[in-house]
Amino acid sequence: MTPKTPEAPSRKALRWQEHKERTRRDLLASARKLFAERGYHATSAADIAAGAGVTERTLFRYFPNKLALVLDEVIALLPEMAQLIRERPAAEPPYQAVCEGIIDFGLRHQDMMALVMASEGELEIPLDRRQRPLIDFEDTLAEVLRQRYAVPAEDQISPAVWARASIGALRTALVISAREPRAAAPRPGRAPGDPLRACFAALPRGS
Repeated sequence: MTPKTPEAPSRKALRWQEHKERTRRDLLASARKLFAERGYHATSAADIAAGAGVTERTLFRYFPNKLALVLDEVIALLPEMAQLIRERPAAEPPYQAVCEGIIDFGLRHQDMMALVMASEGELEIPLDRRQRPLIDFEDTLAEVLRQRYAVPAEDQISPAVWARASIGALRTALVISAREPRAAAPRPGRAPGDPLRACFAALPRGS
C-alpha cells in the first residue's frame, strides 16, 4: 500500500498561523514600549494587551506572565551569548570565559537585562515550554566548552559540569541583583558584572 502523502496546510490554517505570529509580535512590541516608558512594575498585563489591540485573556494564551515577555527576548538572543563565550581569549579558563562572555552580553543588552532585574520575585517561576530553552542552553553551553577546550568525546562529565555550574552561578547572581533595593545608588567602585564575578569566584574548579 502506498503511504499517504501528508496534506499541505490549508489556507485557513496558514492564515491562522500568521495571525498568531502577528499577535505574538504585537504583544512583544507593546511590552517593550510600555516597559521603556513606565517601567516593568508600573505596566500591567492589561496595559500590554491594550497596546497590542487584544484582550488580557488573549495575552495569557501566548505568555503565562509578564516575565515571559522579557524571557522570550532573552531566549532569542541566547545563540549570541554562546558565540560571545566561544570567542573569548583562548587563555581564559572555562568559568572565566563564561563569566566574561555573559558580562559582555549584558553590556550589549543593558535595557533588556534591566527588565530581568526589575522582575525581582518573579525570577522563581515554574518551568514551562517557554522557559525550557533556558534549560536547553546548558547543553549548548556544554558543547561550546567542549569544542573550545578540545575535550575528548569520551569525557561526558567536564563540559556538562562547567555548563551547569555556570548557569547556577548566573541564576544566583540574577537573584542577588534583583533583591537589591532598586532605588539605592550603586555602591562606590562597583563595576558592571561584579555580582556575577563574585558568584563565579565561588565555584571551586575550572576557574
